Amino acid sequence: MSETSYNEQGMADYLLGSLPAVETERYDELSVADDEFVAALSACEKDLVDAYVQGELTGRTLEQFTSHYLASPLRRDKVAFAQALQVFAKRTASDVRRKDATDGAISRGWFSPASRFLARRPALQWGLATAVLVLLTAGGWVTIDNMRLRQQMSEAQIRRDELQLRKDELQQQLEAQHAANSRAEQDLAQVRADRERLDQELKKQTQPSPLHAQTSIASFILTPGLRGAGQIQSLSIPPGSARVALQLNLEPNVYQSYRVALIDQSNHQTSWRSGQLKAHSGKKGEVVSVSFSAGLLKPQTYVLQVSGISSNGKIEVMSDYPFKVVK
Repeated sequence: MSETSYNEQGMADYLLGSLPAVETERYDELSVADDEFVAALSACEKDLVDAYVQGELTGRTLEQFTSHYLASPLRRDKVAFAQALQVFAKRTASDVRRKDATDGAISRGWFSPASRFLARRPALQWGLATAVLVLLTAGGWVTIDNMRLRQQMSEAQIRRDELQLRKDELQQQLEAQHAANSRAEQDLAQVRADRERLDQELKKQTQPSPLHAQTSIASFILTPGLRGAGQIQSLSIPPGSARVALQLNLEPNVYQSYRVALIDQSNHQTSWRSGQLKAHSGKKGEVVSVSFSAGLLKPQTYVLQVSGISSNGKIEVMSDYPFKVVK
């Protein structure tokens, strides 16, 4: 780990919760993966706690310490331990001063030799007490560090479990999406098969039958835009035709569906109107098929007017298909 990847001020801000989120996440990773950083952070934390216990923290730093650092029960235990240690140290210093005064009195002959012997025993006791204090202090910090490491390992395990849960959720969503795509492909294949079947049935219906002349259908194909005189397509409807089927080649467009109206040019009245229609593929692009009674047509000029229906339901006139009926 590079020495410049962290510093004392950054570690202090990390302990006080004042680092940006990105830096906090980086320090979290260092506290798990970098032993050198863990040791440096532990030393910085001890200095910070000592400064608080000794009343050296002020202003914003003191506010962050009390609001963020002391919010953790483990950290409050560390502060309580440091405060207890400070009280013990003060008492020890006071007792040592009293001992020094007693030793001074003995050295000046204030007590008898027997008293001098008794006065030496507290010195031995204080030496042992100091040694015990050092051992307790070291053991206390080791215990606290172990507790902190266990807490960090627990937090890391929680983050790992959260990531695994998120991974499982995304996997389930992906599998659901694959299943939905598969169903959509099956539905599309079924629609295509149904359309082909209907096209075949339509072709069969448009073929005249000598046994049922009254139900014969006359079929034609019209293209848009033939508006000039002499360019109007003539439709010769065989006698006995019951219906007229027309395939209208569409110009390129973006409409979702269509409507067709049969307009009598002699009086500009609408003789017939279709329902909502869908286009299908023809030899020259998209085609709309319509069928109506042959009895609607007389030997004169008509226009089939095609309107497009957009996705929002708006209807707009697209193209006219003029033709002349010849019987």
